[in-house]
Formats: sequence, structure tokens, C-alpha cells
Amino acid sequence: MDKNRFTEEKFRSSSASKHEDAAMKTMMHFFAEELLPLLGIQGKVASIAPTELMDIRIANFYQDFNFFMEDGSIKHLEFQSSDLTLDDLKRFRSYESVTSYQYKAPVTTYVVCSGKIRNPKTQLTEGINT
Repeated sequence: MDKNRFTEEKFRSSSASKHEDAAMKTMMHFFAEELLPLLGIQGKVASIAPTELMDIRIANFYQDFNFFMEDGSIKHLEFQSSDLTLDDLKRFRSYESVTSYQYKAPVTTYVVCSGKIRNPKTQLTEGINT
């Protein structure tokens, strides 16, 4: 192995890395100010958000029922006997996301409400997704 080879590690510790970081930050500001409106994405960017997210925990996603369908999709049923809240819908959405990711299949969740639920939250809209 060539000891003088310019490795990724050497690059990251060099001044070239600092220039790359500055160039990337400038490019992100350009994207925010110029590219987003060009793509029809509305709203003004307040700041650049992190792109490397870490969520290190162990969680058990206990779902009521999942069914593999002939068309390759998964139907997910949840039975709810208490008020259906936004937190419940977000939890069900996380079930869908993880299940879809692990099984590489589209998932549709159905919530069956029982008991004396009067005003269940039936829709979650965040961003462009409902």
C-alpha cells in the first residue's frame, strides 16, 4: 500500500475538506433560494436542516393484525377502544413505515373503533401527505 496515497481520512483532516464544506453550504443556500422556487416548492427556507439523523433505541411495534395480500401489499388492522388521537395516527404511520421498509411492500392501515368513541381523529396531514 502506498503510504503517500491521499486517503479519505487525510482529505477529511486537510484544508481541502474545509473548502468542500464551505462549497456545500454555499450550494445549499443556492438550492434554498433558487432551486426550490424553480421546482414550484413554496415557502421561505428559515435554515438548513440536518440530513444525518440517528435514532438509537429498541422499540417493539406491537400491531394488532397484519395480512400479506395476493397483490404483494400488506393490510394492517388496529383495534382502538379509546379516543383516536393524532399521536395514535402518528404511531400507526410509524408502524406502516417500518413494516413497508422491512417487507418492501405497500401497507394500508385500517383502524376499527369500538367503545364509545365520539370524535375520533380520522386523518393526519403533514407536509403533502394525508
